[in-house]
Amino acid sequence: MAAPVMEVPPPELRSARQAMLVIHGIGEQNPYETLDSFARGIFTHLTRSRGLNAKLCPIEIAHADWTQVGMRIGIFPPGIPPPCPEKDASPDAAPNPADKPAAYVDLFEYYWAPETEDKLSAVETLKWVLKTDFTPLRCFADDLQIMMGARKMSWFSGLLTSMKVYARELVRVFLIYIPLAAGMCLLLPWLSSPQRSWGNALKTFAPNLLAYLTVTHVGILLLYFLCALMVWFGLQTLMELKQHPDDAIDKMSDRLWLVGDVFWALVFVSLALKFDLRPGVYVGWHVLSLGFGNGHWKPLAGAAIAAFVSYAMTAYVADVAVYTDMDAKSKSYKTRNAILAGSTAALKMLLSCNDYDRIILAGHSLGSVIAYDTINDLLAERNAQPGPTWDTPKPYLALEDLQKLKGLVTFGSPLDKIYYFFREQVKRDQAIRAQILAMLHGFRRARAGREYGPFAFNYAFKQLDSGPEPLVWLNAWARRDPVSAKLKFYCPDHQQKFPYAVPILAHLSYWSDPNFYEYFCGRLL
Repeated sequence: MAAPVMEVPPPELRSARQAMLVIHGIGEQNPYETLDSFARGIFTHLTRSRGLNAKLCPIEIAHADWTQVGMRIGIFPPGIPPPCPEKDASPDAAPNPADKPAAYVDLFEYYWAPETEDKLSAVETLKWVLKTDFTPLRCFADDLQIMMGARKMSWFSGLLTSMKVYARELVRVFLIYIPLAAGMCLLLPWLSSPQRSWGNALKTFAPNLLAYLTVTHVGILLLYFLCALMVWFGLQTLMELKQHPDDAIDKMSDRLWLVGDVFWALVFVSLALKFDLRPGVYVGWHVLSLGFGNGHWKPLAGAAIAAFVSYAMTAYVADVAVYTDMDAKSKSYKTRNAILAGSTAALKMLLSCNDYDRIILAGHSLGSVIAYDTINDLLAERNAQPGPTWDTPKPYLALEDLQKLKGLVTFGSPLDKIYYFFREQVKRDQAIRAQILAMLHGFRRARAGREYGPFAFNYAFKQLDSGPEPLVWLNAWARRDPVSAKLKFYCPDHQQKFPYAVPILAHLSYWSDPNFYEYFCGRLL
């Protein structure tokens, strides 16, 4: 006899049919990495924190020219959950009601990384950084007004705050923007000709070293290298055993391999010592004296720094440069539009799907900016005057479909920084243009503080803030995260600071932090 099926969703979930779209941030992302992190995090939260009987199953959604794979977290009554359904296993067989989950949360990712690949070179990106760095100097007075306009305060507190804002902006200019510009200018010659930088470095260093080396030296250095390689392999195995003690495929093999790594490391170092320790020490000392004594280290260090900066510029900073380019004449503008069009299409697909009652949108880093722009895109599309049939967006979302969007999660978000550096600069007398831009990009934007007098016009895109369940916006940030911040130019419903300790790694710590999933799942799922 089949087990009874729950007719209502578990009380721990807000709906029996939910979906989530996650947008990744900058960097060399790979397909389904974002999906992997979120699926594991939410699944762990539902099973461990809420005690639900959940199971993961893949979902394939066929499009015209590609297939999107998502993950379904199905919630079942207590007991052993059924296996994932087989495709076309027995089309004539009646489906077993017990195989259907009582509730489910479907997870999808929007993968936009290929759009920005190889769009800007390191030199082009560095020039963009310089231009961006000078923006606060060029717009100093307007920045002060914008920061004051986002705050509501009395006359006395306004006076104190204005002095604080002025002092803080001067500190940024003197201690951050000007030194950064100077450093970027120094790097430009190295980045402009990286091959020449490495060539000059090796030209001065390599001949002197090669002239000193003998066959014995090379053999001993090779043994030391092989010993170091085996130590590195052993450390990898040791770290895997320590960090993932319960996830190993075969623990016995891991331990056997660790013993083998140690054995071969001892063999190689013993052979090196058998020849003589002094040649290895002499070579190391000669390398140090050759570099530091004669100044040959300078071109080597310069070339290494240039290589690192070039990689960082093309792999990370270029993503921001491409997406934030609002100049319609720029070659990056089409790329930005393609990214935004893809995210809007993905979200509209979920909103117009009858399989879901609630949709949640999440974005990390630059992905949070894409998510925010996507919402503005949908609101502008919904509030536009319907045109001819051939010029109407497809699908054109009905109001009830748009209002399925119940949550926005931004984490590691640079939204405030993007607005500070890349907002459209509007002259004080351009009252109509300022209001048009605020209307098109104004979802939960803090008040501008400007008075438009007789040119003021009324507009309100309130569809997502009305209805029985308005959209809830959550923002997760960390003080040690150099990208994110507590949002001041926008109005989330709740913001949570996370105590990540390592400054650079803090930007990526959300993905694997159970407390982060507790934070937004408890409020949205």
